[in-house]
Amino acid sequence: MGEFRIYLDDELQCATTSPVLAQAAWHRASRDGRVAEKGGWVRAYEGEVTVAEMHPEPRVGHAWPDGRDHQADLRDVWDSLLRVLDQQGLDDQILASALNNFGLKTTSVQASVQDELGGRTVPSAAELVVLLDAVHQERRRASEV
Repeated sequence: MGEFRIYLDDELQCATTSPVLAQAAWHRASRDGRVAEKGGWVRAYEGEVTVAEMHPEPRVGHAWPDGRDHQADLRDVWDSLLRVLDQQGLDDQILASALNNFGLKTTSVQASVQDELGGRTVPSAAELVVLLDAVHQERRRASEV
């Protein structure tokens, strides 16, 4: 995998070997209203190969155009969020308890995104919101005691 470069008009927005960072830069650049209004371009390159070019559309982030790369999805958000929460001392048991207290029956947060066939399911945006709200509620309760 080569280096990705994302340009908004002729201004480099990101140069990276990380597909997810390139995807984030592409999404942001592809919805740039200022450049869209003046008819400018967003371009993505991998190495010297042009992966895509298009006119941005205000408030519309376009999907990553290179289907060969893993597309970041809610599983990736879930994993990143759990790493951050774990760094804060909130392990699976604490998170499951917070979700139960919030009203979503949970035995394990990690297991909640596993399917019966040993694969991973995609958590919903609602599950992510509820997890964050449950953690917020638990933190607020702890600070009031």
